[in-house]
Amino acid sequence: MIDLRIPLLLLCLVLSSVFIFTSFASKSSEEKSPRACKKIGRERNSSSEIWASVKHTISAVLRHRRLGKQIAAAGAVESLYVHPIKSCRAVEIEEAEVLSAGFKHDRRYTFAEFRELPDAERVSPTSQAGGWHFVTQRKYGKLANIEVEVWVPDPDSLDYAPGEPNVQSDGVLLVRYPARDQRTGKHETQKSFELPFHPTKGQIMNQGYTMQKMTIWNDCPDSLLITSTNRADSPPWIRDIQAYIGCSKPFALFRVAAGHDRQVFRNAPRKEQLGHQSVVGFADAYPLHILGLASVEGVDRRLTHVVPRFSTSTAPRFRANIYFKGLPAYAEDSWKRIMIGQHMYYVSCRTTRCELPNTDQFTGKKHRSEPSKTIRSYRDIDPGAGPGKACLGMQMVPAAERGIIKVGDKIEILETGEHCYILQ
Repeated sequence: MIDLRIPLLLLCLVLSSVFIFTSFASKSSEEKSPRACKKIGRERNSSSEIWASVKHTISAVLRHRRLGKQIAAAGAVESLYVHPIKSCRAVEIEEAEVLSAGFKHDRRYTFAEFRELPDAERVSPTSQAGGWHFVTQRKYGKLANIEVEVWVPDPDSLDYAPGEPNVQSDGVLLVRYPARDQRTGKHETQKSFELPFHPTKGQIMNQGYTMQKMTIWNDCPDSLLITSTNRADSPPWIRDIQAYIGCSKPFALFRVAAGHDRQVFRNAPRKEQLGHQSVVGFADAYPLHILGLASVEGVDRRLTHVVPRFSTSTAPRFRANIYFKGLPAYAEDSWKRIMIGQHMYYVSCRTTRCELPNTDQFTGKKHRSEPSKTIRSYRDIDPGAGPGKACLGMQMVPAAERGIIKVGDKIEILETGEHCYILQ
C-alpha cells in the first residue's frame, strides 16, 4: 500500500506557505494603502482579461441581430470607466455617481505643459509670454502607462476619523508610474504618490497649491496648480513623469478648481431646459461618453482585414465612460433621450474622433494610422463635424444634477432623431 502521509504533509506545508505568503502580501498591501480609505474599481490582471467578456457580449448581439426591434429593450450597461487624470489609465468601476459634470471621479486632474507665445501674438511687450496648456495621449502616448487607483473614505477602517486628511479630501488618488532604473536606464520598476481627490482649503494652503489659468481647447479656466517643474520644491515624481513621457517643456499637474467647471453649450440642452447649467471639468466637451460594444465590433471586423495584428478589441482605445451591450451596431447614432436605470440623459451629439484611439491603452505605443483611418473610411456621417471627421459613440448630458449608474442597468430609448455636430 502506498504511504500517503508524506505527500499529504508536504501538501499541507505548501498550502500553509501559500496562505502565509498571501496573508503577508495582503498585509503589506494594506500597510501601503492610503489611510482610512478603501479602493474602488474592478481588479483586472491583463488587457485580455479586461475584454474577455466583450467577445461573449458581441457574439450574443450578432446571434440576435435578426430580432430587429425586439432587442431594443435588451440594451444594458456592460462596463463603466472613469479617468481620474485625463489621458492616463482608465479605472473600471461597478457603480458611478453621476454629477452635472459627469462621473464623480472622471477627469478631475490633468497634466499640462507651458507653451511660449510667439511675440507676434502677444498683446503687448509686458503681457504674459505664454501659458499652461493641457496635454493628452494625442501628443504623449506614454501617459497611458500611468496607472491611477481611486480610494474613498471607509468608515469601517481602523484609521477612519472625521479629521483624517484623506477623509476630509473625500478620498485620494494613488498614482503609479514607470520609474527609470539608474543602473539599466530602463523604466522597469514603478513608483507611486498620492493626491487628495478634493483638496480642502487647509490642504491647499499647506501644500502650496495655487490658482492659475490653464488652457483646455478654447477655454482657459482658473485651475488648481498642484505642482510644476518650475518649482524648486516640486516633488520628484513630476520630473520623473515629464522625462518618461518625453516632454521637454515645463511640466505641471492641475486639478479642476471648486466652482470653476467649464460651461457646456453647443449641442447640450440649455439651462432653461435642464434647470441647471451643464458643465464639465477637464473632459473634452461633454459630461459623458457612451459607446455600444456592437459598434466597436463593427470597427474591429473591418480593422482585422487591414491590420491583422489588431487581434483584440479596440474598445479601450475609445475611452468611453459607458459601454453597453444588447443592441445593434451604431444603434446609438440616432438617440436623443434615454433612460439608464432610474435616470434620464440627453444624448447631445456624436463623438468626433481624433487620432488618440491609435494609442494602445496598455502599452502607450501608437500605430501610425489605425484604427483612425478605418473609422474615417465609413463613419464620416455627421454633416456638422466637417469632411473627413469620423464619428463613433455619443456625448451625453445628465438631466439631473445627481444620479447613479450601475453595471447591468437597463437602457430605454425615449426619443430618437437627427444629429448635427456643432464645432467649437
